[in-house]
Amino acid sequence: MLPPLRPFNAPTLAPPPATAHVEAPAPISGRPELILHIGQSKTGTSSIQRVLGARRAQLMAMGVCYPASPGWANHGMLPASLVAPDQLGHFNPALWDGMGAEARLARFRREFAAEMAALPATTRLIILSAEQCSGLLATRDAIARLRDLVAPFAGRIRVVMYLRRQDAHFASGYTQALRVAQISPPGLPPYGPDRLPHYDYATLLGNWAAVFGDAAIEPRIFERASMVNGDAVDDFLALAGIDIAVPPDDPDRHSNLSVTPAAIELMRRMGEAMRATPEGLSAASPIWRRFVAAVSDAMPGPGWKPKPAEAAAFLARYAAVNEATRRRWFPARPALFEDMPDAAPGAPLAEGPPAPPPPIDEAAALDAACTLLLHETKAAAQREAQLLVAQGRLLDRLGEDGPAAQAYRAAIRAVPDHPVAQARLADLALAAGDAAAAAAHHAVLLRHHPDHNLTQRLGRLLARG
Repeated sequence: MLPPLRPFNAPTLAPPPATAHVEAPAPISGRPELILHIGQSKTGTSSIQRVLGARRAQLMAMGVCYPASPGWANHGMLPASLVAPDQLGHFNPALWDGMGAEARLARFRREFAAEMAALPATTRLIILSAEQCSGLLATRDAIARLRDLVAPFAGRIRVVMYLRRQDAHFASGYTQALRVAQISPPGLPPYGPDRLPHYDYATLLGNWAAVFGDAAIEPRIFERASMVNGDAVDDFLALAGIDIAVPPDDPDRHSNLSVTPAAIELMRRMGEAMRATPEGLSAASPIWRRFVAAVSDAMPGPGWKPKPAEAAAFLARYAAVNEATRRRWFPARPALFEDMPDAAPGAPLAEGPPAPPPPIDEAAALDAACTLLLHETKAAAQREAQLLVAQGRLLDRLGEDGPAAQAYRAAIRAVPDHPVAQARLADLALAAGDAAAAAAHHAVLLRHHPDHNLTQRLGRLLARG
């Protein structure tokens, strides 16, 4: 086990005994408040993190620090630095910047210490967000190491965690498991909190409370009726007291989405195919990561959903821990979660032999493969056109009109309505005195990009004769 990290000459803080009740320490005057957003995964964490990361400068102007050293959006480097490397599992290898995990984590520790030491005096709030905290830091000793790391520069610490109904969380996480090469048929596992302790919310929150104090723990329920505007991003911003507007259609709000059922079948089929290759299947494989990213981009959808009877049987194993969680943290709620699934009338909830796993739906996988192939072919054409347009612009700057025009025509062969290529060919035609050719290019732009600024600019030039 790794020893506690104590930068900034922090005092030694021993973790409390397993049965201790810890009161939150009094805020330290003059130091900023700190929010530790510890998950759980699949509760809008990626959207919250991307919204904060994309607005880092705006937040800093408001006195809110969203550090960059633990990660641009997800601060996964923070909990990763507090456990042994062999516990890191399926961390994205891109985080290591081409070096070994230990060397990269050592660099993070230095950069994080420097970033915190350089905080401006106007900083009133620090936000650290990593859903891996609630998974990697599974013991009180590990949680205490995090406390020892952040306590020296925080006045008051708030630990925020969103809880999602266990069956819905597992179903939502199924697509994510496929993304990290855990290829298995869809289905809820036949286990309870003894085998899946991360779903024992009573113990999980109790461990964090034992280290940070009851008053520091702020659990939230991941249900529309329980969140501000029914949205995790708006709820977290309100909880943090951050007054910024994020439009409903902002792409940062829609991160880490699930995929269609057909896309799931395609991922399962491709995973089995890659297992049979000499290279094998691995979450670290660049080919696999590119493939699942392309599938996610081409076929976002609702993901896999268990049948009501299966969900009800799964949830029955968590009835006791959910009631304990409700009594301690949500005494005003009649139940921890709303909208519990109902089994069909007369359907038994008793455990029996597990149903055989469903086979891969080859027809659905083929349909999804065609959709992906079409999507990737279009994307490849766009990339080719962009490279040719960039080549044409370079030739423009060199005064090579002929070769530049050839590059733009090649771009149009890849993407016939490419606005920049069409507009530059029209400009070159006007420069050569060929108004008819320029007007023909303008007609294409009017048909496909009527509101584009290049279309309007060209229209004005043609109108002036």
